[in-house]
Amino acid sequence: MESPITLDGQVAIVTGAGNGLGRSYALALAGRGAAVVCNDVLGDAAEATAADIVEQGGRACAETSSVATPEGGEAIVTTAVETYGSIDVVVNNAGQIRNAAFDEMSVQDFRDVLDTHLFGSFHVTQPAFRRMKAAGYGRIVFTSSAASFGFPGQANYGTAKAGLLGLCNTVALEGAQHGIKTNAIMPMALTGIGNRGRPDYAPQDGQDLADALRPLAPNMTVDNVAPFVVYLASPQCAYNRYVFSVGCGHVARVFLGATRGWYAPGLAGFTTEDVEANLDAVCDLTEFGVPETMSDEARYISRHLPGGS
Repeated sequence: MESPITLDGQVAIVTGAGNGLGRSYALALAGRGAAVVCNDVLGDAAEATAADIVEQGGRACAETSSVATPEGGEAIVTTAVETYGSIDVVVNNAGQIRNAAFDEMSVQDFRDVLDTHLFGSFHVTQPAFRRMKAAGYGRIVFTSSAASFGFPGQANYGTAKAGLLGLCNTVALEGAQHGIKTNAIMPMALTGIGNRGRPDYAPQDGQDLADALRPLAPNMTVDNVAPFVVYLASPQCAYNRYVFSVGCGHVARVFLGATRGWYAPGLAGFTTEDVEANLDAVCDLTEFGVPETMSDEARYISRHLPGGS
């Protein structure tokens, strides 16, 4: 039997730790030995999570800065360092939902959601990354979403969650040589995130989502996500620059790939009509690559050049 995974001596930040997934992550990390900074703008909720951890014999403190500002992100990381002496783990979880049809969405609602999810993750991760780089160790988890694939009424949320994938990939590449492993999750759980936003969907879209989730709903619990987050936060984590769908008793890798595609004869001089005639080859999924970087994609295309080796 393999040795149990522990986080003894580790210091973790969990944003949005007052409720839902964030609370579950904080409790699970503390249960494995980590000292946890429980961040949430809802002070009572942050205090309650920290108090529950302490009551169970763990170490935790509440922190109420907003991730939506650089000052808030720095304050959260400073609390971890000043209270516990270091920062080893960051779980970027804070979020909000403000749904609206694209043509009716206000600029403020679009910006506010990006400020929390995308900019918030940047604001917390950058100061933590600097300290991890100096220490030669770190674990970072970004929270994306299946909304990255797109869903009506969530242009702001989907944009933020897709943007986090690019942020995760770049931080992972830059941190690898410094002992920092960075990954992203797309969690599936029923939480109260919509209770403070405007989560309404158009009737047909809401019904479609409800029908799709109905077989999964009994297992869409926060406790079906937290164990995998503990793994990604642990020294045993062997993965870097990966995205995982997790929830409902299921974990799967999610990736951005490129098909082999179509090459124009001579690689030049083709017409719009030539492209139209070859779109089946362009979209053929039977052979594809999963580039690790922008340079990787160029190499993938080069490897398949007609007449190449």
